[in-house]
Amino acid sequence: MGHLSVAGLGLTDQSKSQRALPRPLLWALVALVAVGVIIGGLFALSLTPILPVQQINAEATNHLTQENILKLAAVPDNATLLNVDTAKIEENLVKNPWVKSVHVSRKFPGELTISVEERQVFAIVTIPSGNSAWYLSEDGAWIEPMPAQALDGGDLVQVALAQAKEDGCLLIRDTPSTVDPKAGAKTTDAPILDCIQYQTTFSQGLASQIVSYSAASEEAISCVLSSGLEISLGAPNQISSKEAVINELMGAHPNQLTYINVRNPAKPSYRQISSSSVGAGTGVVASNDGAAAQGQEAAASGQPAQGQGASGSQSGSEGAQGSEGSGSSQGNGGSEPTGGSDSQNPQDQTTS
Repeated sequence: MGHLSVAGLGLTDQSKSQRALPRPLLWALVALVAVGVIIGGLFALSLTPILPVQQINAEATNHLTQENILKLAAVPDNATLLNVDTAKIEENLVKNPWVKSVHVSRKFPGELTISVEERQVFAIVTIPSGNSAWYLSEDGAWIEPMPAQALDGGDLVQVALAQAKEDGCLLIRDTPSTVDPKAGAKTTDAPILDCIQYQTTFSQGLASQIVSYSAASEEAISCVLSSGLEISLGAPNQISSKEAVINELMGAHPNQLTYINVRNPAKPSYRQISSSSVGAGTGVVASNDGAAAQGQEAAASGQPAQGQGASGSQSGSEGAQGSEGSGSSQGNGGSEPTGGSDSQNPQDQTTS
């Protein structure tokens, strides 16, 4: 019998090399298999009680105890560092309106740490339509209402103002009847958002003096300083120009102004009392040492002065609108605060 040669079948070394897989493709297949093994191994580990969570750390905040945080986090008893759902923990915690953000970290072999950033109170907002007051955060979220017992038997604005001073936050009053707070929800009410914009845009020097805002409408935004000075701001535009005018007028007439209108910063107006004995207010009740200017007393209590049109159910826009455009103070129209008694010679002034 003859021998069957490899050469006769055409199986040369060259044809063998052509049948072999290209080297890059071979390495790709090896890498794919390795990744599959690793993923499968991790999945298997996640189903077994390896590296169980043995300790959960949580630091209390001003309004949430450690126990509150752990209860809200609801970490399963059988959780491990490999299978614990950190996104679910964060989701559980931010349901509490005091919680702004959450960070969960792992530390081997079995430690879980939950860090909570709490919302800071920006203001107490009075809701006349419901005779209530709510805490509002710096990011515009409704947190919770003031305790009902704190409001029993007292004037809503005065009680809220006193609480705001105690808490070191602002008061926002005269809000529209459409304001309807819900815990954890962000406010969409333009006048309230305007107050936040003013307060966060003003320099620290001016912002730190503001005790309360009146937010009847966007055009009627006004504020009261701790000195008792009421400032009609209007819509939140040209804020830096408005602040420059306010600072200029207060510097030129120290302790003599009861009202400034900068709705149109190019044509501001103000009310001045020509008395050297007009003292600074406290932000609650003015202290004028015998020179009791009615305008300052009303403004210092966190309320607009008589004739301003912003107390009770009236809108503060009436007073502010009177002097816009023409730049003239509307003393004869009763739209600005009365500066004081006749003996103090209140003067309405405009600047050019």
